[in-house]
Amino acid sequence: MTSTGASIYASISAAIGALSGELHGGASTKVVKMLEDIGEISRVERWIDKKLDLNERIMGIGHAVYRTTDPRARILKEISRRLGTIKGESRWFEITKKIEEYATNEVERRKGIKLYPNVDLYTPSIYHLLGISSDLFTPIFASSRIAGWCAHIIEEKFAEAQPKPELYRPKARYIGNYCGPQDCSYISIGQR
Repeated sequence: MTSTGASIYASISAAIGALSGELHGGASTKVVKMLEDIGEISRVERWIDKKLDLNERIMGIGHAVYRTTDPRARILKEISRRLGTIKGESRWFEITKKIEEYATNEVERRKGIKLYPNVDLYTPSIYHLLGISSDLFTPIFASSRIAGWCAHIIEEKFAEAQPKPELYRPKARYIGNYCGPQDCSYISIGQR
């Protein structure tokens, strides 16, 4: 939105609007429904087989950009496990872990496609253990991103991110210097 020259208000509003869709920010609520439908670990394989037989999506598995495990999913998986242990309530973590293992293996076996968990797979179990209602999942998802959105907008408008304005398309490619999922180091603003 910002690349069109829209204001910061319109750009943030558009980002929030995009998150309201069930395939983006609303995906966590779909994962909650999946966990509730499955109910217990012994039903995971049968539930996933049924979805795959119908060629339906397994929410929380696969990502439009990441072709490897979403780095956020690794962190959230461990938080979910630890929080479940602390709270003495690991049922949702165990079901989610079984979904990850079985769904990724079964998709690869059936279709020859390697899919990985995304940020939405373990988020609902954490929110549940924190007592957060599912109707707040998307607002939390959005509020955690607003600072980054604003930084991007400011960069686009004022930091001369590109030699000339360019309207971005969904297939835009990242051309920055990615340092890998574990090898990034923070450089303070004063040293940049």
